[in-house]
Amino acid sequence: MKLKFLFLFIVVGLQSCNTNEVYNNFQNDFTDNRWSSNDSKVFEFENEDAEGLYILKIQLVHIYDFEFAKIPIEVTITSPRGLKEVRSIDLVVKDSMGLDIGDCTGDICDVYAPIQSHVKLQKGKYTIEVKSGFEGPYLPNILGVGVIVEKLQQ
Repeated sequence: MKLKFLFLFIVVGLQSCNTNEVYNNFQNDFTDNRWSSNDSKVFEFENEDAEGLYILKIQLVHIYDFEFAKIPIEVTITSPRGLKEVRSIDLVVKDSMGLDIGDCTGDICDVYAPIQSHVKLQKGKYTIEVKSGFEGPYLPNILGVGVIVEKLQQ
């Protein structure tokens, strides 16, 4: 039993270590698992290295067997110079057969999608604002949303 626990601890530890990860933050403060249509999640990070290319990703955690196949998301990226770029993303949650595409454990699913890929980031502070574009008053069965920034290996 101790050997199984040690093996599990090592595997989880190795998976969580990503030396290329610049930023990883997750917010799960949704009341009653509802993402209100007027609730923007704001993520701020400092980029220390202006060299290389990066990928910015969104993470969405929802309850298994989500009722929608995709979710409209609006992402606003503010650069260190104050320039704003707005991107609309249709975050796909289910495949064409209606099955969850996320990494599901029990009744919780994680879905990751690129916001921007192979982008050059300047040195300085970035702000990423993530907002649901769902047309109703709230998007149900959402447990959290996060942003991940990784430096791509060259």
